[in-house]
Amino acid sequence: MLLVVGLGNVVYGDDGFGSCLAQALSQYNDFVFDGNAHGIGVLGTLADYDVLVFLDIDVRLPPGAVAVERIEGSLTLRETRLVDAHRAPPSLLVGYLRAMGRDPKAYLIAVGPKTLDPLSPPSQEVIKAVSTAVEELRKLLGQFGVDLKVGGDVVEEFKNCYRRALKYERV
Repeated sequence: MLLVVGLGNVVYGDDGFGSCLAQALSQYNDFVFDGNAHGIGVLGTLADYDVLVFLDIDVRLPPGAVAVERIEGSLTLRETRLVDAHRAPPSLLVGYLRAMGRDPKAYLIAVGPKTLDPLSPPSQEVIKAVSTAVEELRKLLGQFGVDLKVGGDVVEEFKNCYRRALKYERV
């Protein structure tokens, strides 16, 4: 079984990327879940899946760059000390799953953020990266025999997520 999980907090600019993309894609795909900023609170949802694909930001990437990464997952003292309940990176979530006796194949489709400022809309760089991220997701899911359905304008739906959350007219 496969699950796509969007992570992020829309209140912090580009950090909402994964959550908003998951909201847009979950309208047409029952294997897409918006993990929002729930951090380790999503572990119960993730435990029964053999393949996990996370949608999130990666601050190590240049703004708007898209990368597909394999997640090994670990539970190092450094990682657990730096995390709070709402800021668990995908690698830590996978590490916890492995500590629980699960061993999913895990991937991250990440976008480099430009801004993480509170109450800011998504940057143009991240908005432009949405289509590329969707195509990378489509390719990755195809390796597992899963077809990603996209209805309407996914970029517009992505922006609508921010409009709803931030009450912005223009995004």
